[in-house]
Amino acid sequence: MNLRPSSTAVPGGSRRAAFTLIETALALLAIGLGLLALFGLGRLGLQATKESEHDQRCALMADAVFETLREANMRFVDEARTNRLQQSWYDRWATTVQNGDQIPFPPVAGMCTSRDTPPNRTLHLTFNTELAEAFLPDELVLTEWNPRYKLALYPKYDASHVAGGHNLFLVTLVIYPDGDTYSSEYRVFQTTLSNPGGLP
Repeated sequence: MNLRPSSTAVPGGSRRAAFTLIETALALLAIGLGLLALFGLGRLGLQATKESEHDQRCALMADAVFETLREANMRFVDEARTNRLQQSWYDRWATTVQNGDQIPFPPVAGMCTSRDTPPNRTLHLTFNTELAEAFLPDELVLTEWNPRYKLALYPKYDASHVAGGHNLFLVTLVIYPDGDTYSSEYRVFQTTLSNPGGLP
């Protein structure tokens, strides 16, 4: 009986199996999905870092704005007590909110408003304006933080019968950390301003 070696036989008596096209495609698909998952995790990590940075910056800005408003409030209370401007505490705030050029915007680290500017170029706090600019438009620097905000001031309770008027304001500050891009959620901060003497 004449036995011939098979044409598929490999010298040494072993046979090497090759990957099929389907197996190769499945392997590439698995690798691709893994890379996409890694890229997605990296993007989520960057977004979380960005949001954390926004939280810190917005908190610093809110503290600076509220401290500036408290200083102005103490001045208005003193003016009302001494009747220096012939204007009540409530009317003084009403005039300030309406005019919008009474209180300078406080310097905040990392913002273009923190630089020294001439007195005639001072940025002021703007009330009741949607998306007010926390920067001077012609001095905008893209490498710095340039948020937008809305600052609102409302009487918190009905007029006091004792004082004959309102003596407590609720201040709401909404900060849009990404300015015009809206790629991040806005932050809301609140505080109160009061007339501790209870005088109008």
